[in-house]
This record gives sequence, C-alpha cells and structure tokens, in this order.
Amino acid sequence: MACTLGQNAHADSPSELKQAIDQQKSALSKTREAQDEIKSQLKATQAKLDQTEKAQKDIEDHIEAIEAQRSDLEDRTAQLATDIKHIKSQINDSLSVAYLLGNQAPISTLLSHDDALSSERYLYYIKTLVAQSIGQLNALKQTEQAQAENKKALENTQAELNQAETQLAAALAAHQAQLAEQNKLLLKLSQRADTQSQRLAELLAQKKELDARIAALNAQAAKDRAEQNRRRKQAHQRKLPPPADDTDIRSGQSSAPDEVAHGGIPITGRIVRTYGAPIAEGDMRSQGILFSAPSGTSVRAVAAGTVVFADSMKGWGNLVILRHANGYLSLYAHNSELKVRTGMRVKQGTVLGLSGQVEGRETGMYFEVRKGNDTINPLRWAPYRSLKH
Repeated sequence: MACTLGQNAHADSPSELKQAIDQQKSALSKTREAQDEIKSQLKATQAKLDQTEKAQKDIEDHIEAIEAQRSDLEDRTAQLATDIKHIKSQINDSLSVAYLLGNQAPISTLLSHDDALSSERYLYYIKTLVAQSIGQLNALKQTEQAQAENKKALENTQAELNQAETQLAAALAAHQAQLAEQNKLLLKLSQRADTQSQRLAELLAQKKELDARIAALNAQAAKDRAEQNRRRKQAHQRKLPPPADDTDIRSGQSSAPDEVAHGGIPITGRIVRTYGAPIAEGDMRSQGILFSAPSGTSVRAVAAGTVVFADSMKGWGNLVILRHANGYLSLYAHNSELKVRTGMRVKQGTVLGLSGQVEGRETGMYFEVRKGNDTINPLRWAPYRSLKH
C-alpha cells in the first residue's frame, strides 16, 4: 500500500514523498550505524570475557597448587602425628627410667656420705632424663602449634580463593549474559535492517509503478482535453453543438452495471488506519485509508467518474482508479474481484469490486485520493468529506 516515511504526518507532493523516502533511507542508515556500535560493544565485552576467563584460569591454577600444598600438609601432619607419638613414648621412657632410678636411690642413700660418688651419679641421670623430657615436651608443643597455624593459614587461603572463584564465576556469567544479549540485539538490528531494506525496495518499486501509471493517465487526460478543446473550437467555428466532455465527469450517468443499491461508501467496514497514521517498520506514514471488512464486501465509488484503470498491479492487488471532476483521482486497491472495466462511467455508490486481502490475514480495501499526481487527505476532497459528515 502507498505510504510515506519519516516523522511528518504525510506528504502531499512528489518532492515531499521523495523527502519521506530519503528519511526511510536515513532510518536504514541509522540502523546500520547501531549495528556497528553493537559490534564495537561486542568486541569490548568479548575482551572483558577473555580477561575474566584468564583470571578464572589463574585462580583455578592457584587452587590446584593449594590443593597440592594441602596434600603435602596432610602428609606432614601424619608424619608429625607419628613423631608426636614417638616423642611421647620417649618422654614416657625417660620418666619411667627416672622413676626407677629414684626408687633405686632412696633419699637416705643420696644424702649419705658413704657413697657420694654413686649418689651424684644417680642425681645426674635423673636430672638429664627430666631435662630431656622437658625438651621433648617443648618440641611437641611447638610442633603442634606450627601444625595448627599451618592449617589455619591454609584454610584462610582456601576461603579467599573460593570467594575469588565465586566472584569470577559471577563476572563470567554476567559477561556471557551480556554477550548473548548483545548478539540478540545485533541479530534483531540485522533483521530490522533487512526488513527496512526490503520494505524500502518494495515501496520504491510500488511508488514508481503507480506514479508512472498516474502520470500516464494524467498525460492522456491532458491530451484528451486538448483534443476536446480543439473539437469545441471547430464546432464553435462551424456553429455545431459542442462535443461531450469525456474527462470532466459531472453527471450521474453510468454505463456500469446497475449495482448502486444501498451499502457503505466506499465500503461497509471499519477504519483500521487513517491517512497519515504511522505504519510499523521505518516510521512510515499512510497515504490513504485502510478499511477492514470481510472478504467479498462490496467496494463502491465515492463519487461519479470514469474508470481509467481496472486491472491488477503489483503491491496493490486488483486496483480501480476513477477520474473525477476538477482533476481528482480516487484509488480502490486490494480487490479480490473487479466489477468494472476501463472506460466505464460510474456514479456514486456503483460497485467497483469486492474486498480482498490487504495485509497479512487482514481483509478489506485501501482507499486513496490524488489531485493530479499528488496524494491528499481524503477529507480534503468534498465528496468523501460529505460522506463522513
């Protein structure tokens, strides 16, 4: 269907329509710029993701080293446990020997002057054994303390690494989610660019074909008027009745089938898009009025006129174009069936065709008014305005 693009409500001249199409091209250019920006963001996000993955790998390597250290520490712990057990045994042996020596050397003997050398030897043995036991106890205490400190340090290191790994995993997940979202947005922009490019190409092709047809019809009308003026001039000179005007229809005369019975004009249905209303994709604006109605609903002439085109046209379906007084044209598009032929004269309410498919699954018809080659708001055309009032 015919439509303009951009932010303006509508375009009433070829220059404005060209400007609107340029705006659609600008919208497409902006979409592509957005694509480039997203691609740049994707590169930055991918770089962050690579850095995060590297940091996570470093943490994993560190954790692996800590695990090895833990294994060594556990082996050392087992060895220390054995050593501690051995030290305890030695202490026990030393104290047992000291105890036995004490029993063998009663205080009375140690204090007697008869065997001073023997007493001194007993005391030395006992003192040595006790000192050895005390040293072994101190070594045991230091070993157990070192073991506890190593375990605590290892646990703290492990906790810090676990926290770092958790934070890195969260950052990695966030970067991956950001990457996925940006890829999704890039795909959406690519699809939008493709849709806009395709819609722009279709719009330009439809505009070119319809404008060429309208221009040809207007050129033929101008030629016909020139011929009629020539004939009128000749008739005036010969004092004959003036020839009939085939281009400026003012009477209700109709050579179409008599199907002017009661019905909505141009159709019994509801308006789903008004003139100048926005159309999805590219902020396009409608150049006509879109009606929704059941398929097969009668499409009727808004005013008396001559059928100057009644045939299929790409993008318009079965199209009827009527020429009216004062250079106006009315277009009735997307008919499933035509009821008139080119050259017929019709009057207001004459059935021109039957409604068909307009957009997707929507059925109805599309109505447009032109003044010469330019589209205008149908409400600016008196016959349509009077129907709406």
